[in-house]
Amino acid sequence: MEFELNKGIGKSAEFKGLKAQYLFLFAAGLLAVFVVFIIMYMVGINQWICIGFGVVTASVLVWATFALNEKYGEHGLMKLLSSRQHPRFLINRITPRKLFKKRRK
Repeated sequence: MEFELNKGIGKSAEFKGLKAQYLFLFAAGLLAVFVVFIIMYMVGINQWICIGFGVVTASVLVWATFALNEKYGEHGLMKLLSSRQHPRFLINRITPRKLFKKRRK
């Protein structure tokens, strides 16, 4: 008996070229656009304005998500966001003489 190996083990989720966090960003964005569309329609805004809003925002979301995916890659967006959490440089205002001095307890 022979079984084929699952070659997808350890790989990130991918759908139509969107990988990792971009896939979740895309799904959450489309869900948010849909919820806003429903709220606008329930409030009583004109039907064609709601449809236009939904089409335009969904199109911008699709374009932006694929552009981010292409620009930063699978882990690049997380690296970009984490790099903003670190300081650019450290300031040490202790004189060099005090750096090498033994401390008494």
